[in-house]
Amino acid sequence: MKIFKSKQQEPTHTRIVHKELKEEINSTDASLIIKHQNTAQKIASMDFKSLLKGTRIASFLGGMKADYQRLIDKVDQTLTGALSAFQSNQDISNARVVVNNLGRRIKETEDKLALLKGKFNEKSDELVAKVTNWTRKIVWVLYFLAGFELVANFQVYQLLGGGALSAIAISLISALAIFWHGHITPKYVILLGQGKWQLQLLVFLIFAAPIFIIFLLFSRMRIQSLVLANPEMAEVFVSSPMVPTLIAFFGYLISCYLVFVYRPSKDEMDAYKKYKMDLKAINETSSERELLIRERNDQVPQLQKKLTDHYNFLLLAQQLEQDVSTRYSGCFQEFRSELYLRTNSACDVLFSEEDTDLPMLKLKYQTIDKTQFELCENFI
Repeated sequence: MKIFKSKQQEPTHTRIVHKELKEEINSTDASLIIKHQNTAQKIASMDFKSLLKGTRIASFLGGMKADYQRLIDKVDQTLTGALSAFQSNQDISNARVVVNNLGRRIKETEDKLALLKGKFNEKSDELVAKVTNWTRKIVWVLYFLAGFELVANFQVYQLLGGGALSAIAISLISALAIFWHGHITPKYVILLGQGKWQLQLLVFLIFAAPIFIIFLLFSRMRIQSLVLANPEMAEVFVSSPMVPTLIAFFGYLISCYLVFVYRPSKDEMDAYKKYKMDLKAINETSSERELLIRERNDQVPQLQKKLTDHYNFLLLAQQLEQDVSTRYSGCFQEFRSELYLRTNSACDVLFSEEDTDLPMLKLKYQTIDKTQFELCENFI
């Protein structure tokens, strides 16, 4: 963003001050020219041959310099009062502190973002896909499997006879065994199997055997309960406990397979948790950065406009001082012409060949540091 534009409309109070001072300078200069032409006429009556050697015209210009210096001072006093509408040096410093502070905080958030993003390894996408597939799909399949086994076993045990409460209890135990033990078994298969399929198979059989036996015992208990409740059906009722046992055990096998294949390892889960924390930190830092940029984008134009108005006012003050200085030189030329005319050039001994006869005025606004009114060159 370019800070200073070539054309900017001056504020109303600036135009008023400018107009008043221009009128003051015009009227004062006109009277001073007449005054110092009269001074030249008086000096013209002097005997230039009797003057001390080395006398220069500057010795006679003290009044002219004082008159125009008073005009400069009056201009400066008026401008100083008008400048109260703008920022003082402290206000300029405060404005720059605000912008620099926002810029520093934005830079800090950018550095933090770069650091956080640098922590992501190349396999982050694969890790996220694996964990989300497990938590959002496979785990729900396992829940469904446990629920299905619960309902299926309940119906089977109901057909085998006995109370509903015992059927519910056995079905719940079967569902928990499928879901919970189906998670435990693959864990130890991987841990104790050491990557060897023969050893993994042995570990699986060791963990699966108790589950199969429990399911078989449940089935036999239900059949025995049915026979005891209906002795006359003992001769005609034939049912194998393997049917409900295999229904439950088949669910257990599927559960073990899904956990073995799809469940992330502990290290992967820890890495995923760290990824989620880093991602949360990135999102929070990005939001903080956007807020800071929005705040800076809102504040910089407002602050810069005030500083630009101040800078433009100082340019006006500079121009007015230069105008007075130019008129001072013009008055001197009128004075010199009048003196030469009155003395028929006899006064030439008072003037030097170099243009150093006119004493310098003390000017306040001729050196303006433009950069102090610039908050920044560009911002996002």
